[in-house]
Amino acid sequence: MARVFVRLPVGLSGPGGPAREQCEGRTVGEALADCVARCPGLKSRIFRDDGSVWVGIFVNGRNVRQGEGLETVLSDGDEIRLLPPIAGG
Repeated sequence: MARVFVRLPVGLSGPGGPAREQCEGRTVGEALADCVARCPGLKSRIFRDDGSVWVGIFVNGRNVRQGEGLETVLSDGDEIRLLPPIAGG
């Protein structure tokens, strides 16, 4: 089980919410589940109703979608950065 840091921008954590949360998990999916267990309000900000992820997820700067996704294996000290989708025109 790896201890990792999940970085949460204000758009995800909400006003006064944590900017960073320490979580545990062997994989990104497990670490995010642990993070949501610690801060239940994050669930709807990270996951859609069907359980899929709607935010960008980066581990140590690399997009997990270009690799193993939620099954990406973590090591102690890794940083998971969550970024909400951005739209505009």
